[in-house]
Amino acid sequence: MRRIFVLALAALALLGVVTPDAFAQAPTPTFKINGLIDQLTTYSRNTSNYDGDLGRNDKQWYARTRGRLDFIGEVGKAKGVVGIEIDLAYGQTGAGDTNIPTTTNQVCFGCTGSIDANTDIRTVLELKWLYTEFEVPLIPVPTVARIGAQPYGSAATYKGGTYASGDFGGLNIVSTITPNVKINFTYVQVEESLVGKEQGFGIPAAQDRGNDFALIMAPEITPIKGLDLKPMFSYFNAQGTTSGAARSGRGGVSASSAFGAGGKEGIIENRYTVGLDARLRMGPFSLDPTLMYQFGHRDVIVPAALAGPSGKTAGSLAKADISAWLLDVRAGFQIGPLLLEGLYMFTSGNKARDTTLNNVYYFQPLSTDTGYLADWGTQLSSLGLDYFSAMNESGLPAPYPGAFIGWDKYGRHQIGAKASYFLTPSLSAQAGVSVHLTHRAIDTDALGQNAGGVAGGGLLPAYTTGKQDGDTNYLGTELHGVITWNFAPGLAWANGFGYMISGQGLDAYATGSTGSKNAKDVFIGTSRIRFTF
Repeated sequence: MRRIFVLALAALALLGVVTPDAFAQAPTPTFKINGLIDQLTTYSRNTSNYDGDLGRNDKQWYARTRGRLDFIGEVGKAKGVVGIEIDLAYGQTGAGDTNIPTTTNQVCFGCTGSIDANTDIRTVLELKWLYTEFEVPLIPVPTVARIGAQPYGSAATYKGGTYASGDFGGLNIVSTITPNVKINFTYVQVEESLVGKEQGFGIPAAQDRGNDFALIMAPEITPIKGLDLKPMFSYFNAQGTTSGAARSGRGGVSASSAFGAGGKEGIIENRYTVGLDARLRMGPFSLDPTLMYQFGHRDVIVPAALAGPSGKTAGSLAKADISAWLLDVRAGFQIGPLLLEGLYMFTSGNKARDTTLNNVYYFQPLSTDTGYLADWGTQLSSLGLDYFSAMNESGLPAPYPGAFIGWDKYGRHQIGAKASYFLTPSLSAQAGVSVHLTHRAIDTDALGQNAGGVAGGGLLPAYTTGKQDGDTNYLGTELHGVITWNFAPGLAWANGFGYMISGQGLDAYATGSTGSKNAKDVFIGTSRIRFTF
């Protein structure tokens, strides 16, 4: 039934082909290429993207290049876009120069390949966008449809990374009711089961991940000048195992085996998210609040390791209620060339003794594309100038907070402040500090009790059998700064650093592989030249 609406809209769009206006003289087609090319080098210490152990003081210094190109063809108000990305490390980094997933051909984390001595690289092209955008005919208000692989943009919120960011496959429709009111509807096909597990001719049971989808309705309303409101409602349905962007393993519950890997039937998640995003601009003052509440339920196969603490039978089906909050408030004040900004964010979480088989209190975005707080300036807890080298971005010890917002199942508090000074229109400097905390305390006495390991939802303690719910909320204090010089048209040279003073909570990321259970401080420094055209 969910496809009927989508097919009806597609049929309505096709009706425009047979209207008399379609046979009028066609406008001249145009073509252009937009994009950017980054050249950067980074020195990092203890970001732990290869070993997943903050107790080991690993070091890395490397350089790479990134190309992000959009090919745009337009005929009148209709256009088609193909977006590709290439990420290459300088120098061959494995047995080959292509990132083929084998133990001998691995290249740098996040790269599609590496540049060898002759640069004849059989690299992998990342397809980002492949969509068609056009005005929908026969609708009494101006309506634009976008179909295919496309960016979320502001489909869900003004603020990036809070619920739906990055790219998706599906349909987006924007209707302009009045200059101050727009209706934004998005259909996301998360996974597709095709004909399903039919007798002998369907897809193999082990590959059937269900027919998962999401709907987003997010009007945009400007009641007065300077104030924008964006209420949102989203429904997400998952059958069995689903996309890792929409559901991560947390608290010892595997994102795959606990939800029916291998084709087990009858495991459903119905997740609803309601919220309000807003922007207020009053002279030198700005305020950007976001509030979301998430509810619903999900079915989980009880892991053997959590059967005892939960009082449930291993392999049985548990039904967990979902109830989670997200709050993100940012404010700024401009004083001449000086901009002062503050941040407070909060996501709810589960207690240390909670196995999450009965209740899920941690917030789950549909997809952040690892971009939560990437616009804040932090270089380690979110994507910085080097978007492949943030702390634990590979997610080896536990879910990366830039992708899944919370710190594992424990939720998150973050208080931050930063100052930006514009020395000239082309030269600016920014510096800030953030304090990282969890909503629910981590029981450090339980470190290492996670029975699931990486596959079971990270190395933060899955649960504690002790009497305490936890004894520390403090993860660390992060210092960060960026200096940017736009030294020529289209060219910007940015230099950034990040330093994390590790707190007791980050000891959960020290796996003890080198004998240390104390998390070391983390540092990153990046210099990047970006050419935009």
